[in-house]
Amino acid sequence: MKNKSLLLIALLVATIFSCDDDDNDPVNNVCENNYVSDAIVTAFATANGFNAIYPMDLETHEYTIMINANGEICSIGYKNSPTYAGSYNMEIINVTSGNSYSGSHSFSQTNLDYQTITPTISVATGDVINVKRTIEPGYTPLLDEIGDAIASSNPTISFPIVEGNVTFLGSDFYGGGGPVTDYAMPIIGLGFKVN
Repeated sequence: MKNKSLLLIALLVATIFSCDDDDNDPVNNVCENNYVSDAIVTAFATANGFNAIYPMDLETHEYTIMINANGEICSIGYKNSPTYAGSYNMEIINVTSGNSYSGSHSFSQTNLDYQTITPTISVATGDVINVKRTIEPGYTPLLDEIGDAIASSNPTISFPIVEGNVTFLGSDFYGGGGPVTDYAMPIIGLGFKVN
């Protein structure tokens, strides 16, 4: 009986200490909202030659990435302009597989706000993903179009940029002006659940 109790305690301790937040742990399979936004903040930091937040004022903000992990995109995060409480059409397109999501969302005007997407977008290692935010009709030009981006101290960003399991391939801003290609990185977060 004593040996069984010790074995049970040892298994319990091993189970407790093996649980962690590691995004590569298929046992801990949760939607990590900050998966891509953390990579954006790290890859496009001032120490890497990027400026602080830049207010980009065109209708569509987009970027293209490659996620080097199997899983699914499960949420999208954005921050509305301080002058705009309306909605954006948010799109996530798996260019490799053709799966996509498109939906109308309104976000917090003060901080990055994550919202669950349905259906989720399946991703296999190496899939190319295009992410877009387009302001919906009815906005006041210029101030309402503004969205946060991180600009390069150089005229353009030299893509690709690798940060962890995310490879940033390019960015674009257009509509009501532009296009402005590879000048800044829009701050549009994606939640990812590793399989």
